Amino acid sequence: MTFLSSRLQQSVDAFESWCKSWKLKLQPTKTEMIRFTIHPMKKYKHPVEVKVDNNIIKPLDHTRYLGVIIDKQLNWRRHLDHIETKIAPRVGLLRYLSRTAHEPNIRTMINIFKSIARTIILYGYPVLLTVDQNVWNRIEIIQNKALRAALGLPIYTSVDYIHKITNLPKIKDYATTLLNSLSK
Repeated sequence: MTFLSSRLQQSVDAFESWCKSWKLKLQPTKTEMIRFTIHPMKKYKHPVEVKVDNNIIKPLDHTRYLGVIIDKQLNWRRHLDHIETKIAPRVGLLRYLSRTAHEPNIRTMINIFKSIARTIILYGYPVLLTVDQNVWNRIEIIQNKALRAALGLPIYTSVDYIHKITNLPKIKDYATTLLNSLSK
């Protein structure tokens, strides 16, 4: 057993004893462990092994915590894939609504977009505020796709034009403003 494994096991044991003193019971079947690394293919000579109630907790590549999918490299690819999968039917609904309405009202369609699409796009955004700009670029693409569908615009419509007619900020700017308004 490595030094890291023994230190981690000591911490888990101390937490277990604290839980028992407060009459709390841990669920080893629901306990998950991730070893964060920047080397995706590197194999470790001494894998970290931790036990909770004599059950070995195996390291995972990703986990879901409060609706946010965290992977071992913190590149957020799985979380973004999940957002795209979850928002796809809503984009289809926005497209359907914009096509079936005789003359869709832009304000109404933007409000529908905000209520059914932007809420999903921004879920867990405080965690994402510190990530690489590439992640925000992908989130921006998701938002622009939903806005185009809501307004019935073709795929080649410029992003600047979309933001100009909707008067909506870029998604990262909106998330930063939202967090600042909540912290005041």
